[in-house]
Amino acid sequence: MRGGRRAALPPSDWSPPERLPGGVSAAVVLFHEECTGRTVRFDCSDLPVSELVRDWLVRRLAERAGARSGVKRAKSFRSGYQVVRDFAQTLARCEPPPGHPADITAAHIRAFTSRYSDPQTRRTCVARLRIVLRGCAELPEAARRELFETRLPVKKVSEQITGYSEGEWQQIMTALRRDVRLCRDRVRGSLQLLERFHAGELVPDGAEAELGSLLDRFATTGDLPRGRDGGGTPEVKRHGGVVTVMRMLSLSQQEASAFALLLAALTAENLGTVAKWPAVYRRTGGGAGTPSAALVEQRKPRRGPEREHRVAAVENLPASLNSVLEQTYGVDPLFHSPLRVYDLLLELTAPARRITGSTGAFVNRRVSDRSGQGTCWSDEIRVERWARTRGFPPVTRDGEQGLPGIDVRRIRQTALEIQRRPVSHQRSTLRDHYLQRSRTVREQSQKVVAEALQEQVAKARTAAEVVVLSPRLLSLAAQDPSTAAAEAGFDPAVLKSMACGERDTGVVACRDHRESPHAAAGEACPASFLNGCLNCANARALPHHLPVQIALHDRLAALRPNLDPPVWEARYAKPMAQLRDILTHYSAAEQNQARASVTDRHHTLISALLDGRTDLR
Repeated sequence: MRGGRRAALPPSDWSPPERLPGGVSAAVVLFHEECTGRTVRFDCSDLPVSELVRDWLVRRLAERAGARSGVKRAKSFRSGYQVVRDFAQTLARCEPPPGHPADITAAHIRAFTSRYSDPQTRRTCVARLRIVLRGCAELPEAARRELFETRLPVKKVSEQITGYSEGEWQQIMTALRRDVRLCRDRVRGSLQLLERFHAGELVPDGAEAELGSLLDRFATTGDLPRGRDGGGTPEVKRHGGVVTVMRMLSLSQQEASAFALLLAALTAENLGTVAKWPAVYRRTGGGAGTPSAALVEQRKPRRGPEREHRVAAVENLPASLNSVLEQTYGVDPLFHSPLRVYDLLLELTAPARRITGSTGAFVNRRVSDRSGQGTCWSDEIRVERWARTRGFPPVTRDGEQGLPGIDVRRIRQTALEIQRRPVSHQRSTLRDHYLQRSRTVREQSQKVVAEALQEQVAKARTAAEVVVLSPRLLSLAAQDPSTAAAEAGFDPAVLKSMACGERDTGVVACRDHRESPHAAAGEACPASFLNGCLNCANARALPHHLPVQIALHDRLAALRPNLDPPVWEARYAKPMAQLRDILTHYSAAEQNQARASVTDRHHTLISALLDGRTDLR
């Protein structure tokens, strides 16, 4: 990438850092952090197992500490080291304890697994032991099968890591944007003053010229003039002291943390990954000279050496959304664009990178005392300190005084809930891990599903309804056929033939059997009189159909306990619901009167309908 370094081989005399000083028998593993260069010592000499088993475990840990491992931080390595210690203690309690790795049995693995009563802890610790012992040829086959093929407890969906509410998210984002805005105004103002000093625009011997000289000294050497006590000279003290002047061209650790949190919230990346972003990137064009994204190389070491490196696209806002935000806020929507926040960060940390030679994006100056003697350059991000100095409570006291605790896991959870797209993971991970445990997503999903079901139920009910012609309409047809036919929606002749029973098709009448939705125009309708007619838009129910409709309704109800439930549901549930809907148009007295007028002819017709003898095909 532009500004980067060419790939090169190490010097000929290079050798990897020593991981086993003194050999395996010394039982000490050294872990070297790649990013910080820090070396951490892990002592295994007190493992309560035989010397052969201890040396075997030490070798496994040393392989885990190598450059080819996915572990890049001592904190992560310590978790595997602790699991090895637990495994050794379990082996020591067994009778007899194994004297050689080949003596380890499936019973020893089961004893280790039963060490943890909590299912989640058991799952985590067994998974860590699997990582340490994976590919180990010295582990017997029975023990290997027990360790690697036994199913782990099902991982429960975490209800603790939940997204912030809208109000809590607004409180956090407001605090972050305020810090970034104040930092921008301070450093940009100092850079402009320094430019004016270099251009000779400041009044000689004036206060601004004196401050410009101090800033030039700091930008060149990384320090300020100091007195014998280590504090600033009188000139430095006139402008606020060492710390104040240094802050004019550098970010504090809290301000760098605010930038990192804001970028993590806008991109939904892990904060630890964002905090290691370099200041080197490649832009992609967005048309009209406007970049649409910056391609930044980032690392996720826990993925292993083959997959730890990836490129993140730090995107700009789309032009349409940009214009909407400008109309809403009346200003350039800087703090809503990940790319613009990242560009601002690089702009404000440029003086610090020139001083230190660092390539990190979050280089900042940490101060340990008021004189500035204990200052040092760092790229460390301290979220807890930023939250404490900004008045946010610890995570353990979330909600205290109406403020949320700052948890980087909840920040990423909230950002993913807002974006609803995978970021540095697969789509299945987003769906099954992040969104599944979200109360907000579950509530929204339930609402969407409920609305869809209600819509489908409404459609089904509408489709199931058969138009019922009331006695009032038929009385009107006898007096004024044209008005009644217009109200019914068809010709007077059709209405008259329906009232006379000439268009009956079983339990309803048909408006026109040659204009059926079940056949081509002009062809006779082939639909079943039982299911097809009740589902047809041509069907009309008249008062003289009520006896046969009630008889069919009662027959279907009588069949229900005598048939298998799935069979009855498939054949008769829908006709039953449609008949029940027709009967609601009549009073109880009218239904009782119709039930008393049911004849043998009605029962014969119903039997023919149920047997399918009236169907054309």
